[in-house]
Amino acid sequence: MDRLQLGLLFGSGFLAWTLNTLSAGGAGLLLIPAVTFLTGSAAVAPVITLTELMANPARILAFRRDVDWSIVRWYLPGAVAGAAAGAWLFASVRAEWLQIFIGLYLIGAVWEFRGGARERSYRARRWWFLPAGLIVSLLSALMGTVGPVLNSLYLNYGSDKETLVATKSVGSFATDVVKIAVFTGLGVFSGKALAFGLATGFGAALSTLAAKPWLERMSGRQFRTAVVALMAVSGVLMIWKQHEVIIALYNQFPSGLPSLGGIAWD
Repeated sequence: MDRLQLGLLFGSGFLAWTLNTLSAGGAGLLLIPAVTFLTGSAAVAPVITLTELMANPARILAFRRDVDWSIVRWYLPGAVAGAAAGAWLFASVRAEWLQIFIGLYLIGAVWEFRGGARERSYRARRWWFLPAGLIVSLLSALMGTVGPVLNSLYLNYGSDKETLVATKSVGSFATDVVKIAVFTGLGVFSGKALAFGLATGFGAALSTLAAKPWLERMSGRQFRTAVVALMAVSGVLMIWKQHEVIIALYNQFPSGLPSLGGIAWD
C-alpha cells in the first residue's frame, strides 16, 4: 500500500460518485474494476460499503430538504433485514447468475423508459419499497453492489431528481451501517481494506460539492436520460463481469448451444 495507490482510489471515488449523483446510482458498480485492480477482488465488497458509508452522509446533508421520509419509513425495515442477512451470507454464497439476471433487468430500462422520454411505465405504490428494500439490500450485501436497480421503482413512483438522490442516500446509509457491523464481526475488514475504503470514501464524499450544482441545472428529461443510460451501462458491466461463466456454460455443450426447432446457433 502506497500513496499512489491511495491517491488513485481517492480519484476513482470522486469521479464515480460524481456520476452517481448526476444519474442516481451505479457508482459502486463503476468502482469495481478500479477497486479490484488496486486492492484485489476480496476487498471489493468491504471497500465499496465503507465508501458508501462515508459518501452518503455528505449527500444527505447537501440534499436534506429533498428527502422523502414517507418512502424511508417503508424502505428501511426491509433494507436493514436484507443487509444483515446478505452480509452474513457474503462469504458462502455464489452469486454469478444473479448478476447476469440483474444486468439484463438494468439494460431493459432503456425500453421501459424509452431512453428517458417516458416519465413512468407504471404507477408504483409506496409500500412496494418494503419488499424492494429487502431484496436489493440482500443482493447488494452478497455481491458488493447491484447497480441502480431501485431507480426504476423511484421513477415510477414519481420522485423528482433531487428527491430520488436524497432519499436513496438515506436508505443506503442505514444499510451500509448494518453491513459494516456484520463485516467487522466476521473479520472481513483488514487494516488494508479499511485504509482503501477511507481513501475512496473521502473522494466520494467530496464529489457532492462538485455534482450538486450540476444536478440542479439538469432538466427532468436530462436526468431520466442519464439515469437510464447509467442503468444500461451498469447492466452491461455486470454481465461482462460474468462472461467466463457464460462461456463455461456454452462450452458444456458438445457443439455449442443446442439447436431449437432445427435452428443451429453456431
